[in-house]
Amino acid sequence: MGICLHSGSKTGLQSPLNYIIWGAKGHGMVVRDTLDSYGCHLLAVFDNNTDLEPPFPDVPLIYLREGFERWLSSLDAPSPLGFVVAMGGARGKDRLRTADYLTSFGLQPLSFIHPWTSVCSNAVIGDGVQIMAGACISTRVRIGDQTIVNHMANVDHECILGKGVHIAPGATLAGCVTVRDHVMIGAGATVLPNLTLEEDVIVGAGAVVTKDVDAGSVVAGVPARRK
Repeated sequence: MGICLHSGSKTGLQSPLNYIIWGAKGHGMVVRDTLDSYGCHLLAVFDNNTDLEPPFPDVPLIYLREGFERWLSSLDAPSPLGFVVAMGGARGKDRLRTADYLTSFGLQPLSFIHPWTSVCSNAVIGDGVQIMAGACISTRVRIGDQTIVNHMANVDHECILGKGVHIAPGATLAGCVTVRDHVMIGAGATVLPNLTLEEDVIVGAGAVVTKDVDAGSVVAGVPARRK
């Protein structure tokens, strides 16, 4: 079971919560800004891309799993140690695999809800979920592990989001939409009520989805059609 940070939450710790970010690009920078508002302490950033430059001047960037394991073995820090996998876009499977890897070392997945959001009290949020500024999560919504609901996205009543989903900025899911695992819904897209998007679907930016979408499909346009 991971740790969830939201407005008014208490970590139960006398000192700031220590955590790491896996993912050194733009989304990781946004994640840090949010967790700074909760008083959390970022220890290090990790990435598999050895060509990247450190995103923060005060925090080391360490490459690859080998680097992580060396860093962890030398660490002398109080537990628990949390983590956020900051890989956006259609990389839900990568987020889930990385989360499983980090959890195997005893790290705890951090879920967080940006203070500038609207989230119904009966929404069910899994481990490692990231709800960014301006998002709106309505009543009886269920959100699976390692899912990102990005800035200004709207998830209406009784939607079900699987694991490793990414709802991009400004996207809207109308009521009773089911989104299976690893789906990416692009910026500004709209999914009409009572539809199902099967696993590994990609919905293009600005698309309007008017019917169910089969697994592995890429759809775009108004109305959305398979590419």
